[in-house]
Amino acid sequence: MGFETPHAVAPMPSPPSSVIDFPSELLSGDGVDQVEASLVARREERTVTNWIAMIRLFDGTEIPCNIKDISKSGAKLGVPEAYTLPASFMLRILGRDFVLKVNLAWRRGNYAGVRIERIAKLPVPEEKKPVTVEQTPNYSSIGSRRSRDGSG
Repeated sequence: MGFETPHAVAPMPSPPSSVIDFPSELLSGDGVDQVEASLVARREERTVTNWIAMIRLFDGTEIPCNIKDISKSGAKLGVPEAYTLPASFMLRILGRDFVLKVNLAWRRGNYAGVRIERIAKLPVPEEKKPVTVEQTPNYSSIGSRRSRDGSG
């Protein structure tokens, strides 16, 4: 009742000549990415980033995210799919002095694409300088011993 294995294994057929003529870069993983990238036309060049950002909804809710890539007109966000994003929201990049008003373009799993509608510059908080109080050194205590009872 067992399965019998054939004693002779048939050789693999050779690939059709059309596959042999393909450039090797198209058959490797990197080449596929390059071909896919060239097929997707973008209006502006995208810059790959890993910026930490906060999505701020108009009700005041903040959602942590990161910006995977950005261009003049849009960005790709990494945001857990558990969060529901509205059609429009604010995006603040930590460590930068501007905030973006964006519109949600697409959502797939843990990623979201947004179109940048407006950029606003945040006011730079002025650094508080420590207040220095001129203190005159008290030299009278030099060389004197303090008593153990705390009286002097």
